[in-house]
Amino acid sequence: MKISLVNRLYLGFTIVVLLVILGGFLSWRTYKTQVHEARWVQHTYKVLYQAEQVQHLIYDLEAARRGYRSTFDHKFLDPYEAGVPKVRPALNQLRSMVTDNPRQEKNITELETAINGMLRFWDDLDHFHFDKTFSQNTIITDKEVVLVNKVQDAIDAISNEERRLLTIREQENTHSIDRAIATLIINNSFILLVGFILMFVTWKEFKSRIAAQQQLNDKLQEEQRLNKETTEQNWLLSVTNDIKDSLQGISNVHDLTRNSLGTLTSVAGFEAGAFYHYDERTAKLRMYGSVSMPATAPQEFSSGEGLTGQAAAGKNIQVFRNLPQDYWQIIAASGALRPETLVLVPLRIDGELLGIIELAAFRPVSDLDLRFLELAAKDIAVALNATNAREKVLTLLQQVQEQKEILVSQQEELRQSNEELSRQSEILQASEEELRVQEEELRQVNAEMTVKNNALEAARKDLAEKATELEASSRYKSEFLANMSHELRTPLNSVLILAKMLEENKDHNLQPRQVEYATIIHKSGSDLLRLINDILDLSKIEAGKVELTPEDVTVAGIIDDLSDLFDVVAQEKKIRFDKTVMPDVPAVIHTDKLRLEQVIRNLLSNSFKFTPPGGHITMRWVMHPGNALHISVTDTGPGIPAEKQQLIFEAFSQADGATTRKYGGTGLGLSISRELMLLLQGEIRLENSSAAGSTFTIVIPAGTAQLPPSALHKPLPVAAEPAPAEPVIQQPAAPGDDRNTIRKGDKLILIIEDDIFFADILRDFARNKGFKTIVAHNGQDGLFYARKYLPAAIILDMNLPVIDGHSILKILRSSEELKHILVHVVSGADLPAATVGNINGYTQKPIETRDLEGVFSNISLQLQARLKQVLLVSSGPLATDPLIAAKSQERNLETQYDIVTSVAAAPAFLSGKKYDGIILDIGTDLQTGLTRLRELTEMPVAADTPVIVYIDQDISSAEEQQLKKYAAAIVRNSSFSADRLMDELELFLYKIEKKVVAATPPSPQHSLLEGKTVLLADDDMRNVFSISALLEEQGIRVLTAADGREALSVLDKNPGIHLVLMDIMMPEMDGFEAMKHIRADVRFVQLPVIALTAKAMAGDRQQCIDAGASDYITKPVDSSKLLSLLHVWLS
Repeated sequence: MKISLVNRLYLGFTIVVLLVILGGFLSWRTYKTQVHEARWVQHTYKVLYQAEQVQHLIYDLEAARRGYRSTFDHKFLDPYEAGVPKVRPALNQLRSMVTDNPRQEKNITELETAINGMLRFWDDLDHFHFDKTFSQNTIITDKEVVLVNKVQDAIDAISNEERRLLTIREQENTHSIDRAIATLIINNSFILLVGFILMFVTWKEFKSRIAAQQQLNDKLQEEQRLNKETTEQNWLLSVTNDIKDSLQGISNVHDLTRNSLGTLTSVAGFEAGAFYHYDERTAKLRMYGSVSMPATAPQEFSSGEGLTGQAAAGKNIQVFRNLPQDYWQIIAASGALRPETLVLVPLRIDGELLGIIELAAFRPVSDLDLRFLELAAKDIAVALNATNAREKVLTLLQQVQEQKEILVSQQEELRQSNEELSRQSEILQASEEELRVQEEELRQVNAEMTVKNNALEAARKDLAEKATELEASSRYKSEFLANMSHELRTPLNSVLILAKMLEENKDHNLQPRQVEYATIIHKSGSDLLRLINDILDLSKIEAGKVELTPEDVTVAGIIDDLSDLFDVVAQEKKIRFDKTVMPDVPAVIHTDKLRLEQVIRNLLSNSFKFTPPGGHITMRWVMHPGNALHISVTDTGPGIPAEKQQLIFEAFSQADGATTRKYGGTGLGLSISRELMLLLQGEIRLENSSAAGSTFTIVIPAGTAQLPPSALHKPLPVAAEPAPAEPVIQQPAAPGDDRNTIRKGDKLILIIEDDIFFADILRDFARNKGFKTIVAHNGQDGLFYARKYLPAAIILDMNLPVIDGHSILKILRSSEELKHILVHVVSGADLPAATVGNINGYTQKPIETRDLEGVFSNISLQLQARLKQVLLVSSGPLATDPLIAAKSQERNLETQYDIVTSVAAAPAFLSGKKYDGIILDIGTDLQTGLTRLRELTEMPVAADTPVIVYIDQDISSAEEQQLKKYAAAIVRNSSFSADRLMDELELFLYKIEKKVVAATPPSPQHSLLEGKTVLLADDDMRNVFSISALLEEQGIRVLTAADGREALSVLDKNPGIHLVLMDIMMPEMDGFEAMKHIRADVRFVQLPVIALTAKAMAGDRQQCIDAGASDYITKPVDSSKLLSLLHVWLS
């Protein structure tokens, strides 16, 4: 684990402080040692001093005695008599000073004995009167010298011992000082070393941080550049769309001129401008419109005349900056201003000049403005060309009309001429030549009319093509939005996955506040995803990519769904929510339930959002003439102003669009609802809106199929009769079944019976037999509950409303999810042979109690027969391990275990029951276990029964081969052995018929995923980072590739990859082509490949499967769904 800089500094400073404390402690200890040694040295000197004092006393006593013997003068005995009393205290003091040294105590004792002997000698001399002769005196003196020498020797022994101790203590003191000095040097060296290390680490960390800061600044500058480019591109798209919108529906050049100049000056920030239209007949540019131009501005230019004429002769936009002071000025009431920049924009199509736009601005023109003008010039040129063509067509039509009138008049003249010719036959020859001339003129007129008609037809086709192009442009825009989910969802994918991982805080290394931040990020990302889905829904509708699935749906079912969703909201906000269905409303209508509920949900959501606490919301279902069903939602909210009532149905529009608005939202709900109602051949209206609330009404064709009231599993609420009091809506009673008390492991029976009383009888009887029940009174609800609860058995009536029993049976048997459910038919009708072959039991009405006993006995026996029997041979912990049964129940394995403690006891069980599998626990003794395995497999009663060996030790490959001669599978004891054992059991017990179980979330344990290798191919590094982090958290080794070609290269180098996650939209080679290459390689025919895509369009799944994908998941990737898929494909 990497230690942070702060922690490293703390650690270093702690070490330094500890070393300083250690140095102080050593110094203190040295000082204490010196003080102790000094005391002993001082003590030694005191002992030597005291010994010298005793010696001086003895010398004084000897001198006094010697003086007395020489003179026999008693005055010499005075010092002796005064000194004798001092000897004993001096000896005692000397003895007290060496009590710690037995050797010195012995010396003191010898000294005391010598002194006592000498004092006795002197005392004897005082009491003994000897001759004062020289010889006698010499004898006494010699004896006295001997005694004094003994005393002196004893004192010398004491002094020598103390001097020896003094030498030893001085040496020890010197050594102690040397050790202290060495220790302090070493300690100080360590302090300096740690200090240098801290300085180096700090310097290195700061250097790396400076480098990281520089990299961050570089990335920030790059991001700012991209943001600027994106902002400019968005602005270009916005103003270009404004130009296009202003050019739509224009029929003449003057309107086009006015709209285009108005848009350019208002949107692009130009203060003045003029529009010159090129007249092909005169080859001149004529002013057709202007904004803020002076009255003296030229009205026409010839080609090449002035700046405008020169710009018309060129093909590119010309910009003139720093205009002279005497240039024309823009006049306002408060004064006149001179423009700073002049821009001349030629309008051309295929090199042909159509006109020129002159624009003036008070500011410099940027490159972005020029890019916009280039795009705008193309759009204006196209529109101008179309308008010119339209005017030409109108001119030609007018000419044709005039020529037609001329032709009519000529025909009239011809008729008169013919009459005159008939009357005046005499002048026929003269008029004949004139007639031929007229006929020739008529032929020429007809030819001209043909040419003009052809031109008119060409212009009409050109207009039709332009209209088609405009329609295609609009459709491409909608398709672009409908298909852009990849770009929208891809960055959101990383946000949601990483925020979810942080929110789970599996490592428990985040503070509660940080977990709260992650929760807020995940919630905000989810809200953004819902917003994106709303935008894509609207785009799909506009692009015509929404498919409807009309079906017969119950009104009560719709109301139940809406009640489940909004009753809780009403309770939380303390809003009264009433549902009213008039009696003439049919029980069943034919429509797309999903889309209709979506529209009603949008209306109710808006009502609950705007209605304050204590308010009232009513949903009414009323039939109107013409088979029109009106569904109205009325609330007591703030209402919608009259000027905003049409605006709210437009996309991204809201009644309150201010920055300080009280309510949130995107403004898409009502727009989507309106489009969906058009698809449902209905409409949505705002019928009433005031300060007291609003009423929205949905009008749809009922398309009903009349059914009796018993067709619904709940009675519809009926409107109350008019009365002075407030009407009360009758709430339907919930079925008295067990849907709210179902627990894991319960035996569940679904009763589909339209007779309420008989259904109650079946329900109570089933309860007495130990079953939990779900009751449905029509076929539609029955199918819904079958899919939702996956019961063990179904009791089915055949004559059911909405969906009959025969249809239900066909649906059950054709569904992989439901075909395993037992079905027992209880009906009064006779059953065809084909139906009898698809059910597990049949009892014909009327029935009695004994018949019901037979029904439930049959169901119980068949359910019991489905139990898989497993014999567990174990005398160890496996026999009492609760995980075995728990794991079986968790995986919905219908398994019953019998346990024996030895192989010898197994034949008694095997001979009495047929077992589907045997688990043999051989513990840690491999040889004994192999013998028992051989004995078990050689038993005739155990033949053809698969044996799974459970062993509590690691084995070699040779030992494994020995076990596999007799065992179908081998499971070693580990923390995941229970899961492994269940895998093997499931394989051998259900290898014929695939068991269908209810979808449950994967186990938190990721033992099956740990150690697997997954290749992740995605060009978006955010996805690579987030998904890799998710997979590595599960113990998966992740290899990455940035495109399909690199993915193939990684696969070729790592053939041991267990699974591939393949993004679809990638550079170089996309996911479709990469998956085809993978399937073309015989090594990877069975390799699981999961496609990742953000398009989420209809048909995408089949396209991925056709390309070779094993499965498919959409972005943003839901972590639990992805792990579930990996658990399925890697197990």
